[in-house]
Amino acid sequence: MLILNVLVGYGALYTVIWLHEVGHGLMYSKYDCKENPFNVNVPFYLFFSTPQPVNIERAQFLTSKQFFHIGMAGIVVNLILGVPLALLLLEIELQVSLFLFFIYSFTLFHLVEAATYLTISNLFLSSDMVTVQQYKPRLRIPLFIIGLGIIALIIMMIIESPNEWRIAYIVSIFIMVLCMGLGRFFFTRKFKSI
Repeated sequence: MLILNVLVGYGALYTVIWLHEVGHGLMYSKYDCKENPFNVNVPFYLFFSTPQPVNIERAQFLTSKQFFHIGMAGIVVNLILGVPLALLLLEIELQVSLFLFFIYSFTLFHLVEAATYLTISNLFLSSDMVTVQQYKPRLRIPLFIIGLGIIALIIMMIIESPNEWRIAYIVSIFIMVLCMGLGRFFFTRKFKSI
C-alpha cells in the first residue's frame, strides 16, 4: 500500500507542476510566443520544469508587464485550483480512500507550490517572482502576505488530514519546500549568468 500511496502522491505532484507550467504556457500563447500552451517540459524528476518550447525571438519583445503576467500565471493556476478545493475539503467528512488521497495531495501540493513562490522565492528573489520585481517591486509585499495566508491554509489541511496521511504530508511538504526553494534559487542563478 505504501508504494501505491507514493505513486499516487507523485502523480498528484507531477500534475500540479504540469498545470503550473501550462499556466505560463497559456500566457505565452496569449502573447503569440507559443503555439501549444499544453506542450511544456516537466521531466519525470520534476526539477527544471519549464513552459518550453517558447519562441525566444518573439519573447524578446515582451514588456515587463507581459513577463509579469507570464510569471504570475503559474502561481494563479495553483491558487485557482488549490484554494477552492482546500476550502471544500476542510468542510467535508473525509473517508480514507486512494481517490481522496490523490485529491487531497493534489490540493495540498498546489498550495505548497504557490506558498513557496509567494514567500521563499519572494524573500530570496528567484524564479517567477523575479518578474514581479522587474514590473512592480511593491507587489512583493502583498504577495508575501497572501503567501502567509496560504501557509495557514496548508497548516489547517495538515491538521484536518486523516491520521494515516499526516506524517507523510509533513515529510513530503518539508522535502518539497527544501527542493523547490533550493532548486529555484540555483535555477535562477544558473540562467542569470547565461
